[in-house]
Amino acid sequence: MLRHLWSAPERWLAILVAGVVAGCMVGPDYTRPEPLLPQAFKTPEPAQVRVDADADLNDWWKRFNDSKLDELIERAQRGNITLMQAGVSIAQYRSGYGISYSQLFPSLDLGSNYNYSLFNTAQVGADTPSAPFNQWGYGVRIASWEIDLFGKIRRGMEASQARLQASVEGWRLAIVSLRAEVATSYLTIRTLQAQRDLAVRNVDLLQQIYDATKAKYKAGTASQIDLSESAAQLATSKATVPKLEAAIKTQCNGLSVLLGEAPGPMQDELAASAPIPLIEGETAIGIPSDLLRRRADVLQAERLLMAATAEIGVAEAGYYPDLRLNGTFGIAATDFSGLGDIMNQTYTVGPTLTWNFFNGGLVTSQVQLKRAVALGSALQWRQALLNAAGEVQSAIDNYAGARLQVKAYTDTLSDMKNVYDLALSRYKAGTINITQLLQLAQYVLEAENGYAQARGLTSQNLVGLYRSLGGGWESVQVPAAGDDAFEKDGPDMWKKQPKLPSENPAAPADQGVNG
Repeated sequence: MLRHLWSAPERWLAILVAGVVAGCMVGPDYTRPEPLLPQAFKTPEPAQVRVDADADLNDWWKRFNDSKLDELIERAQRGNITLMQAGVSIAQYRSGYGISYSQLFPSLDLGSNYNYSLFNTAQVGADTPSAPFNQWGYGVRIASWEIDLFGKIRRGMEASQARLQASVEGWRLAIVSLRAEVATSYLTIRTLQAQRDLAVRNVDLLQQIYDATKAKYKAGTASQIDLSESAAQLATSKATVPKLEAAIKTQCNGLSVLLGEAPGPMQDELAASAPIPLIEGETAIGIPSDLLRRRADVLQAERLLMAATAEIGVAEAGYYPDLRLNGTFGIAATDFSGLGDIMNQTYTVGPTLTWNFFNGGLVTSQVQLKRAVALGSALQWRQALLNAAGEVQSAIDNYAGARLQVKAYTDTLSDMKNVYDLALSRYKAGTINITQLLQLAQYVLEAENGYAQARGLTSQNLVGLYRSLGGGWESVQVPAAGDDAFEKDGPDMWKKQPKLPSENPAAPADQGVNG
């Protein structure tokens, strides 16, 4: 009897027809819009930037040759909460793909039932048993399996996979941003420490001037005004030190948060001053078109555009008939022992074809809505690309400007220090007054402070340049939930899903813009 069920061709004709036309998919296929990009980046000479299509941006922070910075970035990649949240987001979108993928297959319900029944002629219109009877049964039911005639489900899968890929790009964007933020915070701390050390040294110099002025005042060779002016300058300089100390602690606390660690211990860890790391020599950057495959935010915007394009096809499928397959197969008997007899089989199977041929323009409005959403996504992608190009050019210009500042201070600072030493000797000899000496001391302090700020700004702007180029994520494996997001046939939903790792040491192959 089972063989008879499966050999009835007329009952499976709908399935055969569905298989024949299954390759039909309505809606547009995705094509990338024409990108709006400059032909080349402008590279002013002071920036020492070299345009290189093969520029390697992996581990860019190691060019600073600072082991502490290397350590902090590694700790941030393991402990940053925002990065973990991005990994969880990948898992959520992967589940969304699994939901859309499951719609390709029938949903089978396995169940059993027991009824104690009594019918009469009024109910069924025929002779009925005169006494109550038992009814036992069990079987399998197909819960309205939609046959994907026009690609509605497959377009939905395309959209789900594109959104999964967008979540992977979001994770990559998070790790690029995290590295840059950690490096910037660390460089800011080192810059503030250099400024604090200058302020402490300036306090010592002003203390010497005050002591010398006080001695001259007691000897009658300096006025009360000279002594008060020296004391005021000393007090002002002393007040600068705790202000800088507080700023250093604030930065340390922020750095701790980036690392996913409790604030406080970082203040002790970075208590000792260290030189501001500065990269010498040329920096290799890519060409503008590289932003299409490197900038994670641009890649993310394109994936969202791909999803929006696929959803047009989902909406257009509403214009066409809907074919569903329904069926049951089971065993039914009036006594329990009959459940093992195949002769007590019962089944129903057949297709249902429906066509919503009139709906007051609902489907047309839905298609127009999805097309408008796709157009908006295309504009967002172009805007993201323009923003990326603008950020790179601005970062190059800022880096060049900071290098010019360093050079300007370097050329004059040594001479200013020599002049100050000479002025201090003349003041002690009584040939210049205290006002002249304090003014010169202020000029030297401002120049030294400006030099420290310029060095820090140069390194921070270089970090900004690397961040704007968007590279570096190629060297880190995405969380396990997204490791097959770019497979041609979509993620493998049958394999066991591993847990999200907290550390991602391996390096995946470059999936490219189109996966």
